[in-house]
Amino acid sequence: MQELWPNPDPNVDIAARLAADARPKPAGRPWVTLIMITSVDGAIALDGVSGGLGSPADHQRFLAARRHADAIVVGATTAAAEDYQPTTVPIAVLTGSLSPDPAARLFSDADNQPILYTTNQAAETRGPDFDGIAEVIALGDSVDPERVLADLDSRGMQAVMLEGGPTLNSHFLRADLVDEMLISYSPLIAGGTGSRLTNGGVMPDERRFGVDRVLLADDLIFARYLRQR
Repeated sequence: MQELWPNPDPNVDIAARLAADARPKPAGRPWVTLIMITSVDGAIALDGVSGGLGSPADHQRFLAARRHADAIVVGATTAAAEDYQPTTVPIAVLTGSLSPDPAARLFSDADNQPILYTTNQAAETRGPDFDGIAEVIALGDSVDPERVLADLDSRGMQAVMLEGGPTLNSHFLRADLVDEMLISYSPLIAGGTGSRLTNGGVMPDERRFGVDRVLLADDLIFARYLRQR
């Protein structure tokens, strides 16, 4: 992998580069890194999953970025589509209706149970389905990102990684809770009418991110953006 900007280098150790990045914890919540891949024409998936857009270098960068997160935060639809499985890093799933299938691989390791953030109503009706396989946290009438981050903060988490999908990304960006974005640009043209990185209405005000770094490998462009507040 080579760095194009700001420090041109033909051979960058991406794991070491990510390890050196500063991620100062904001008051009352963890640092939030959003990581996604998109095609040249804006698609975030091929046949419903993101893997077809990536490359070995992209996978290496993704795993290296995960190592610096105290938790993975993901929407229920993405967790199901990508067939998430347990990791040594806690996985927090946001699901207003508690839609995950209790038989999914995500719930297959009793020692690494996911956290399910949901509504009071869903916790009452479907919560018992996850007894012994997940921790269900009811957050009232809606799954508010600020309350999710506050709970993760209370668990001592300094930094978390947001892995989509578009609805989850939109909720966190709309609440101005994303500090860093790691975006991979695939050289593929996907066509179709697939989802973008975000969905929903226009943001209430400007959400500007500054380019911190640009790298290249396997014809993919890797950019790191930092929130400019």
